[in-house]
Amino acid sequence: MMTKQISAKEVQVTLACYLHDRPDLGIRKAIAACVFQPPNPFESEPHPRLQRWFVLLLLVASASSLAFAYFNFWH
Repeated sequence: MMTKQISAKEVQVTLACYLHDRPDLGIRKAIAACVFQPPNPFESEPHPRLQRWFVLLLLVASASSLAFAYFNFWH
């Protein structure tokens, strides 16, 4: 019994169509799941809140870059 051979281009097109039809997959969804808190179905918040560790990371990064810029360029 012979099976049909599929070319690499056909596999690539099929895989691209499959991944395009799956909106729950992707790097954007993975990053959003890490950065935002999971939605609470009992609260009616229109926008998800950021995780505390991410806000702290942003504050530390911005403070350190401002200190770097101040002491290297304006001081």
